[in-house]
Amino acid sequence: MTVMEPNAAYAGQELPYDLQVGADEAVREHHQSPVVTADPSAPSSAAGLDERPPEPHLTADEVLQRIESRTLEPEAAPTPIVLPTRAASGRYRSPALGFQLEMRVDIDGRRPLRKLSGDYYSVSGATTTYFGSWTVDAVTITSTPTLVTVVGTARTTWTTTYTVARVTIPRVTIFQPAPAATIRWSTPTGTAGATYVCAWESGAFRTVELEQDCEAGVTAFTSYNTGSLPSGGPARTLSVAGAYAEAGVQMVDTGATNAIATSSSHIWTNASLHNAMVTHFSRYQEQSQFKVWLLHAMRHELGVGLRGIMFDQQGLQRQGCASFYQAISAGTAANLREQLYVHTHELGHCFNLFHSFHKTFMTPPLPNRPGSLSWMNYPQNYAPGGGAPGGSAAFWGAFPFQFDDLELAHVRHGFRNNVIMGGNPFGTGAALEVDNGFADPVVDTSGLELRIAVTPDRPVLGTPVVLEIKLVVERRQLVHERQQLHPKYRFVQVAISRPRGDVVVHQPPVSHCALPDLVVAAHGEVQPISAYIGYDAAVGQVFEDPGTYRIRASYVAPDGSLIVSNATSVRIAAPRTEQSEQVADLLLTDQAGMVMTLLGSDSPHLEEGRRALEVVSSDHPDHPAALYTKLAMGINASRPYTEVLDNGEVRVRDRDVARGENLLRQVVDASRGDEGVDDLTVYQALAYLSDAYLAEGDDGRARALRDDARQLAESKNEPASVLRSLG
Repeated sequence: MTVMEPNAAYAGQELPYDLQVGADEAVREHHQSPVVTADPSAPSSAAGLDERPPEPHLTADEVLQRIESRTLEPEAAPTPIVLPTRAASGRYRSPALGFQLEMRVDIDGRRPLRKLSGDYYSVSGATTTYFGSWTVDAVTITSTPTLVTVVGTARTTWTTTYTVARVTIPRVTIFQPAPAATIRWSTPTGTAGATYVCAWESGAFRTVELEQDCEAGVTAFTSYNTGSLPSGGPARTLSVAGAYAEAGVQMVDTGATNAIATSSSHIWTNASLHNAMVTHFSRYQEQSQFKVWLLHAMRHELGVGLRGIMFDQQGLQRQGCASFYQAISAGTAANLREQLYVHTHELGHCFNLFHSFHKTFMTPPLPNRPGSLSWMNYPQNYAPGGGAPGGSAAFWGAFPFQFDDLELAHVRHGFRNNVIMGGNPFGTGAALEVDNGFADPVVDTSGLELRIAVTPDRPVLGTPVVLEIKLVVERRQLVHERQQLHPKYRFVQVAISRPRGDVVVHQPPVSHCALPDLVVAAHGEVQPISAYIGYDAAVGQVFEDPGTYRIRASYVAPDGSLIVSNATSVRIAAPRTEQSEQVADLLLTDQAGMVMTLLGSDSPHLEEGRRALEVVSSDHPDHPAALYTKLAMGINASRPYTEVLDNGEVRVRDRDVARGENLLRQVVDASRGDEGVDDLTVYQALAYLSDAYLAEGDDGRARALRDDARQLAESKNEPASVLRSLG
């Protein structure tokens, strides 16, 4: 009989466990040996599994010295020598027959979590396919001098009644080969299921290939001594690989490092970085794999506050990230510490780890942990509560250079597709209201109000949807500078309830990790920003159906307050003309959505999306969407574009300011009144064009464009925060 469920018993496995084929001699011996049930609250070290006090772990030389010293003293009473035993924790794998099991045992060693987990693969001929994952969140550990037994009930990604896992591992000394682990499944009522004998594979729970590339002029980080500055935890020298090794992940450097030959004044844009990842990551594939790319870069157009970026586009989920050295390039202890932090933090996002203060947006949601001493917290956001000091100094003084326990459980034991690069996107969302932190607070004394509105107010299908976000300050306090209210910085989260019945917690395809830029806002001050929210890393095109969409947002203030916005709705009209249908077909693709997100791109990997924008602009100039396509094309023309070649050299396309102004002028002139794109986007277009002229040395034209933007903003009674940003 063909078994389609891996935990069910195979033919021939219905015998009692100690007589089944594949059960080893240690298992049979265990059935005649007394079993000692360990205290669940006791430490889970390998030595601690015994009833006797733990024997110190000795090196091989120390053991031989002890034996030799006792040999030279025949008059002394013989003392039995207890050799240190191997740790049981690690990764095990069964033979590739039918179903292959990769199993992770986590009961001793460094920071044991007392968990089991595993992934099943279906083997058919020369092909192997991922089947599903399981995790045992709490285990009971029993021990004899010769055997460790671990029992618990599993959560699984598939439906099964065989949920009780019993794992047995013989205890051997460090001088003996690592033994196999045997797992036997059963139902809660005791019906026997399948048995797998898994050979020891590694002391690491997971292995990840890391490819690193380095921009010219950047000295890539190697290691930092955590004792160089005051901190929590023991002093030790840590590399990025070492930080992940402490988490139980073997990070293997592929050795495929390339030097990217940019000029000393080069500035990266999101569009150039996206193409560099797709082109230059030699191990990139359109599939899930434990392989990731890290770029060591100098500067980004968003300035010195930006420390890192993680890419999360459909089909490219969490496979690449970049760190920026501009503000941390000196070799001081503080800079080396931050380099280690930034690299580990950005790679943590690639493992699908959220910021400590954004855990409510995970699936399933968890409470935010602003007091977490974790790689995934922002030092300046550290808030332990209870009157204890917070902020950067308090964080670094207590930081033990590690993930917190819940993050560690995810990295080691999360279901495969929730962890693996190229697997599930960076969060998928659960509920719009209570479950995801978008419920109205019972008490709100924050002195802040978040308001949102959609523009255009009645878009036809295919027209880009922009969300206007306004933070209103009701009493003097620190808030984020208005540019950081854009969802790509993740201080603001947006949830969208769609007419098809699902809820999307918006995940920008490019996430920015930046130092919070805080400003003192006076009573009555308004901080507005607009953001394109039509394309999402998890679901792709968000507004791809006609109907009514309900939108809400939340803002995490510097003091940790969660400010929930009003709920607003937008109705997407169905196309009523052939032109509208053609525009919708052109713009409602993944490539077009990504090009709109990046505000244009020269990437050959997005060529179809770029062509779609050009067709809308040229063939359908009167359609409302044409202004948005011209905006993206104009911004892209106004900035240089860097293409990274396979050999590490770069090809830079210079600014075409004349073309950029021609396109952006059409957008601005059509939007000076009540029609066209929103006002904030108009000011952004003029400011971007001004910066382009300034970079080209045309100070007069740059000033004229800034003046135009400021005068227009003044005529529309924009708040002081907008006027300040326009110079």
